[in-house]
Amino acid sequence: LRSVSVDLNVDPSLQIDIPDALSEKDRVKFTVHTKTTLPAFQSSEFSVTRQHEDFVWLHDTLTETEEYAGLIV
Repeated sequence: LRSVSVDLNVDPSLQIDIPDALSEKDRVKFTVHTKTTLPAFQSSEFSVTRQHEDFVWLHDTLTETEEYAGLIV
């Protein structure tokens, strides 16, 4: 078992904000806003819309890999 402590306020090079949730019939959609100064990204600001199922898939995929399990809350 390993523990990693990360202070997300120290390095603002990647900022992610999910300010809203929109319920449409039987689906919940979120708008994910990203701001970054990292050179790996083509744009410094962008937004995408994701469904709740996308976050469930991401969680399941990351927790299946022992190296990443527990890094995302």
